[in-house]
Amino acid sequence: MGFATGIYANRLAKRKSYISPQKILKQIKRTFQEETPIQGAWISTFTQPFQKFAFKTQVYSGGLSRMEDHQLIQYKFLADAKTGGVLDLQRL
Repeated sequence: MGFATGIYANRLAKRKSYISPQKILKQIKRTFQEETPIQGAWISTFTQPFQKFAFKTQVYSGGLSRMEDHQLIQYKFLADAKTGGVLDLQRL
């Protein structure tokens, strides 16, 4: 019984160590809005594995759109689920 409780507690602790996707999206939107207003934004509520070279982590994927030079421009991003840092950002 103690072993099963330990496994459950370990999984629960790992899950709770992630920053909420809504908090990450709010932070990214705030950064982009320093230049120009955001037209729309989204973020996945599920994490996915990400690996770049030897670095492995869990990420949230998301995107946003804003007006640049009178054109609607879209971006997609990957944010680290543990730190909230943007690991990849692409203009589409």
